[in-house]
Amino acid sequence: MTGAFISDPATSIAFGIIVVLSVFMTTMQTLLVSKTAQQSSLPPGARAAVPITVGAFLAAWFGLAMVTADGANSPHQTAQTRLLTGLLVGFGPMLAGIALLFTSKTMRLINEATRPDHLILMQTYRMAGLVFLYPFWVRGTLPTAFALPAALGDFLTGVLAPVVALAVSRRKSHAFVWAIVWNAFGILDLIVAPTAALLSQAQVLRIYALALVPLFLGPPLGILTHVYSLRNLARAARANTSGHANRPIASPVAAPGLTSSRTTALSS
Repeated sequence: MTGAFISDPATSIAFGIIVVLSVFMTTMQTLLVSKTAQQSSLPPGARAAVPITVGAFLAAWFGLAMVTADGANSPHQTAQTRLLTGLLVGFGPMLAGIALLFTSKTMRLINEATRPDHLILMQTYRMAGLVFLYPFWVRGTLPTAFALPAALGDFLTGVLAPVVALAVSRRKSHAFVWAIVWNAFGILDLIVAPTAALLSQAQVLRIYALALVPLFLGPPLGILTHVYSLRNLARAARANTSGHANRPIASPVAAPGLTSSRTTALSS
């Protein structure tokens, strides 16, 4: 980080927001798993162990991202080496988290027991993506080709999260479909943003604190949460459909009004 960034109050505040949000999301994800585990069918030992494991995983990932983000820890890294390191630190844990969802029975049970609207609400933090525009784009730190799509995509995903979550919690018509579309849009945004950064040569990984976005807070954690949300929605929709299909259909004998009216008609 250069002296210009240190002396710029707006940029310093933006750095603070990124770090605080990273800590906040680590905490909230762990608390959500803890609450869900207590309400799940897991054995008592697993209910205690799973939140601790998830919290430790996220904390270690965040800590590694913090160390990697500080260029002072690796002053002689080339741009290519730094990019490869960033991909490993950011997307390695993300892929491990996705793999666990589909290979671990415990994580599948936790995912299925989580309220769909809670996972959706987790993405509200993405509204903070506006920091790409101010101060970083306004100060000329980030190019327009990256800052504009990254900021607007994140903001739209974040601002729509409470709306989609409310619709799902109230089981509004087509709410699950809209939630899937919203998740798809959120993932697309998190693919477009790093692609735009590469094409525009935005030096995101070289700016301390801002580098936490590609290493942890942005695409890695965001995509991981979207994937967990999509599987959760699919299971919830399937359970909802099965519930309707298994609902008993009333027989004519069980309808007193209909039976009595037919008896009267026949007697007359």
